[in-house]
Amino acid sequence: HTRYPLVTGVQTCALPIFHSFGSIADLTDLALVEAGHAPCDRDSLRRLIGLPLEEVFRQVWPFEPSADDVTRAMATYRAAQLAGASPTFFAGAPELVASLRAAGKRLAIVTTKGTPAARRALTDGDVIDSFGAVIGGDIVPHLKPHPAPAEMALRELGVAARDAVVVGDTTHDIHMGVSAGCRAVGVTWGAHDAATLHGAGAAAVATEMAGLRAILLGDH
Repeated sequence: HTRYPLVTGVQTCALPIFHSFGSIADLTDLALVEAGHAPCDRDSLRRLIGLPLEEVFRQVWPFEPSADDVTRAMATYRAAQLAGASPTFFAGAPELVASLRAAGKRLAIVTTKGTPAARRALTDGDVIDSFGAVIGGDIVPHLKPHPAPAEMALRELGVAARDAVVVGDTTHDIHMGVSAGCRAVGVTWGAHDAATLHGAGAAAVATEMAGLRAILLGDH
């Protein structure tokens, strides 16, 4: 439901390129309020970013939800997501995607968001043609932090894990990448801070888009 991990030629990048938290929080609140509950605490929600949507609702629900509660909440969330506006880019993200493509990298998106919503956001942002694979949470057997989403992206791109980099802003992205056998790089403009990302196994952490570009493309 959130990030847009991306897989590249000699690299796999779980790269947050869109401002997503505000829309995630609004959609979560919509589902909670429709079920008769108060909106969620956003600081608590931020710590859940990157988890499967089902798990997010189980944790933000005011009591232990039933399976039907979670199913209805997820349906409300996803319907509103598809009907609403696409998120906006982080500053410098389209330019970084273009630079990676110009350098011959094969890119893929890996996200817990449904594939249709992810493809629509990339299309609206005019970057869909830069990605050789879009791996949504609805087409994988296991979600992050399991390695399955990254492994599917690698297969679709024909990239070996040893040649790949996963870039993400949550520990779930980092754990996914490391478990898949990729190098993992963290970024701090999303959900988790540098210390948390390093602790999860990130080999490097970027604090700005230019720093990430330097890591991925060797700019100095």
